Amino acid sequence: MSDSRLTLPEVTAHIAAHASGADLTRIGEVVKERRKALATMAAARVTVGAEVEIANISPTYYTGKRGTVEAIERGAARVKFNAESTNELRFARSRKISVPDCVAEWTPLAMFPLTCLRVID
Repeated sequence: MSDSRLTLPEVTAHIAAHASGADLTRIGEVVKERRKALATMAAARVTVGAEVEIANISPTYYTGKRGTVEAIERGAARVKFNAESTNELRFARSRKISVPDCVAEWTPLAMFPLTCLRVID
């Protein structure tokens, strides 16, 4: 028995050429499920002390910000933002974020879902 595997370009070409509307609906569902599984796997890597980047979160002004995990409780983490992210958040023009002028690194009261954190290797 041969080990034949489809490449991603082959799969996408096939979808582009042959997928029906129903197929595309199912593909969308599969993609959503896979994203959820990948987020769960990424969340399992988050530990206290890990350097992380925030992804796929609303409000979006936190997206891309980096910091260190200080605590984990019930599927969420408290993150202390690094100096660069603290400064960016200070000037985010949001009434919901109030970063004190006197801090170089800021820890908000908000907790961030582990599924929205990506460990920086």
